Amino acid sequence: MTIAVVAEKPAVARDLARVLGARQRGDGVITGNGYAVTWTIGHLVALAEPQEIDPAWQRWRRDALPMLPRRWPLVVSDATRSQFEAVRRVINAADVEQVVCATDAGREGELIFRYVYQAAGCTKPIRRLWISSLTDAAIRRGFAELRDGRDFEPLAAAARGRSQADWLVGMNLTRAVTLAYGRDGEGPLSVGRVQTPTLALLAERELAISAFVPEDYLEVVATFAPADGDGAGAGGGTYRGVYFRGARPSAENRRLTADGEEAAAIVERALAGRAEVASVTSRQRRLPPPLLYDLAELQRHANRLYGLSAQQTLDVLQRLYERHKLISYPRTDSRHLPRSVAGELGEIVAAVAEPYRPLLAPGTGSRPLGRRFVDDARVTDHHAIIPTTTRAEGRRLSRDERRLYDLVCRRLLAAWHDDHVWRVTHVITTITGDDGGGGVTDRYHSTGTQVLAEGWKVLDVGGSARPVEGRRERDRRHEDGVTAQDLPADLARGQRRQVRDARPVAKRTRPPRRFTEATLLSAMETAGEALDDRALSAAMKERGLGTPATRAAIIETLLKRRYAVRQGKSLAATDKGIELIERVHPQVKSPAMTGTWEQKLKRIERGEEALDPFMAEIEAFVRRVVREIFEPNGERIDDEEKRRVSPKPPAEPSPR
Repeated sequence: MTIAVVAEKPAVARDLARVLGARQRGDGVITGNGYAVTWTIGHLVALAEPQEIDPAWQRWRRDALPMLPRRWPLVVSDATRSQFEAVRRVINAADVEQVVCATDAGREGELIFRYVYQAAGCTKPIRRLWISSLTDAAIRRGFAELRDGRDFEPLAAAARGRSQADWLVGMNLTRAVTLAYGRDGEGPLSVGRVQTPTLALLAERELAISAFVPEDYLEVVATFAPADGDGAGAGGGTYRGVYFRGARPSAENRRLTADGEEAAAIVERALAGRAEVASVTSRQRRLPPPLLYDLAELQRHANRLYGLSAQQTLDVLQRLYERHKLISYPRTDSRHLPRSVAGELGEIVAAVAEPYRPLLAPGTGSRPLGRRFVDDARVTDHHAIIPTTTRAEGRRLSRDERRLYDLVCRRLLAAWHDDHVWRVTHVITTITGDDGGGGVTDRYHSTGTQVLAEGWKVLDVGGSARPVEGRRERDRRHEDGVTAQDLPADLARGQRRQVRDARPVAKRTRPPRRFTEATLLSAMETAGEALDDRALSAAMKERGLGTPATRAAIIETLLKRRYAVRQGKSLAATDKGIELIERVHPQVKSPAMTGTWEQKLKRIERGEEALDPFMAEIEAFVRRVVREIFEPNGERIDDEEKRRVSPKPPAEPSPR
């Protein structure tokens, strides 16, 4: 008897066949040693287009909406039909007793296999290969521990739910919005379940930038030196301070009117007044080693460091995973390791440590990691991205492959290091002068930082590429907007200072910043909510826009359809994109709504909810939104729609 194995890509199929001892190449299959290994080429099978389900849905007409299929037929891509036929022959062969699903271990990989299995009419038992790396050892272990395909029915249900929800929202609302708001010759106005809320984030930011009116203002900066006759022991060295009014040195309290009258009076008092250190307060800050990478964090980091797009990063990581076998499965949203993998870290460190040897902490690889990094309860389908035991020496890696592999190695090795520790010092210096009507005391704020222990930062790329870890890291560089500086070490309350210089500095308020791919990925991950990283809970991540595996493709779709453009490292909504968002129904562009659906798909995936109620909710949403789109525009559409000829809708699965 033969075991059929269905991989997702030809290269992975070749690796599986080699490890399994299958050597004989055939038409779309590799056989031998009791195995027949075949492969898909991405999505061989997809949901049918509307007109393939019901001929009445060929034309784009108001009275045909909403389109709510009672069945979901599948169609085979013409471009890959020959490979589909090869897979169909293999899995339906008389001597095949079971079929191993060896597509990517995740929702989309499950969907690819299930659609092919269904379209091929196969009914044989399914076993699931679920591995997190493609090393020979991982493949052998995975086949020794194949899981029952029935255990993955919830995952398959969530995959179908995602696909069908995208069809319902994308196909119906693209047609409804195009009929309601489209112009002749403009083509379809593409709407998607994830695509449109993501575009809304970009469009709303662009509108905020356009509406922003800059304001000029002044700040007064004074330079303080030791008082005449005081030596270094009395606070030697100079430092700068920024004038502020009120109780605290906030940005608002530093701001002076642009006419210069108030600033000139403050400068005059400073140059003629007596300066004294009023207070010196210090606080020690600590930043623990960052969590291991998930896909989103690595995409953000690669974008900030090297300007790589999310899609470029994903493509590079896939090569490191599939071709080079150097990293674990990259399409993960977990930043922790299970205890089973933690037991292999010594071997992994031995494989990667040599180039970093002078930077390693004692016990790296041998000392057990704590729950900050190893926690079974916080591992999702796949653990964090880490190196494998495969050695990189002698492998021909591209520059980007080397860069990202280096990041993954450094991030793991940093886990054994101590915290990065620094001291933040705040100094209030007073200047007492005369405004002509009596004594006036002005206050100036200074901030200084001093690194006490580099800790894990010795492994940080360039010493300056700081991962986003919340407010603590921002404090390290900037405190209340006052640029940090090296303060004299022995400043103390009561020390007299000399005002060496005081001058107004012209400033201008800045508009909101455009999204970079790094910041857009963060916004997608939290469904547009601005959260400190420390508050980014697993529950919030479940309510994000899309999944780690799909977000890069969503961004590329917006660029391809010219709803957004790249401007240097930034992303900006185009006029076309902004106009679409201004036309579209509010709930269609709501990140919160789409994020809630994503959370429900996660619950279906875990077997905590059923698929049918979710699909009923999507259908009810589509019915209501289609009705509300047409209500204020009924007369115009009634006059025009019968003359319209259907433009070709976007092919599934693009309406996300």
